[in-house]
Amino acid sequence: MKVIDLTKNTKDLESKILPAVYAIKKGDLVIIPTETVYGLAADCFSVSAVNKIFLVKKRPYRDPLIVHISKKSQLSLLVDKIDHRVKKLIDLFWPGPLTLVLKKKKIVPDIVTSCLDTVAVRMPEEKITRKFIDLCNVPLAAPSANIFSRVSATDLPHILSDFKDNSDIKYVIYKGRPKYGIESTILDCTDYPFKVLRFGALEIEEIIKKTNFKIIESKNFKLKKAPGMYKKHYAPLKKTFMVKDLLKYVEKNKNDCSGDIIVCKNKTAEIIKKINKNIITIPYGNTLEEISKNLYFCLRLADSIEGKKILIETVENRSLGKAIMDRIKKASAGKEII
Repeated sequence: MKVIDLTKNTKDLESKILPAVYAIKKGDLVIIPTETVYGLAADCFSVSAVNKIFLVKKRPYRDPLIVHISKKSQLSLLVDKIDHRVKKLIDLFWPGPLTLVLKKKKIVPDIVTSCLDTVAVRMPEEKITRKFIDLCNVPLAAPSANIFSRVSATDLPHILSDFKDNSDIKYVIYKGRPKYGIESTILDCTDYPFKVLRFGALEIEEIIKKTNFKIIESKNFKLKKAPGMYKKHYAPLKKTFMVKDLLKYVEKNKNDCSGDIIVCKNKTAEIIKKINKNIITIPYGNTLEEISKNLYFCLRLADSIEGKKILIETVENRSLGKAIMDRIKKASAGKEII
């Protein structure tokens, strides 16, 4: 697996990423940057290439993939028709961190969609990703670049930790840490009102404000039409718990917390250090935007250092906080310390 490092210079971009383009055309896998998290990409129409994604990630075949396109015209390769509401979403939010679940064309392989009659599609905001898809001249199936159910990759060490010796992945196109740090928002657009299948980097409130559409936010859907719908997902290997009133818990258990790793707000970390300097804290920021960008990075760090268990401070369940809380709940499999 070779690294194409674009962190310092994107001059002559096409010539730098062409070897990775050829790898896709040969049916191999390439790890690509997006504005959300890193993706493990393959030609979406190649059953053998897509099968490598499932094998490499140890991903169950019942979990469908997201297909990434570089321009709106490519959507016609994947779906038969879109109604006026979907067109409005596309015009307002593509390119960007919004995935739409739509009725698929028969040409889309069943392995991509877990034998469903729908396909999840998005157009990434990251320009390098769109350029890469353009050069590949085919939509790319690209779930997050990590072992299934583990914390998504937002930096090169995360990728190397999971896949360093994997021969099916030929290249990593590395662009630095992503803009948002969590996955795209997913809407089921097969019926109206639309339904939220996954909270993500694009706030539902912003979609409603700009479209005036009715969107159902309940997530009690039995049929898994999109990634990230399992109870345990985005999870560290260490035992992980979420804590609502973290300072109260630490004050009460300040001696027992020694050896724990606490992922929390910057200001919370400062207070914890005053309570017990032996407690390990990993600050993930103060604002929702900072927390979103840093959460996976901090969980990966917490998993890599010695400690008994990981405690994650919860955030307010509003706007972007809905997506953050979705990740915290799934990282802890819903286990909470009160």
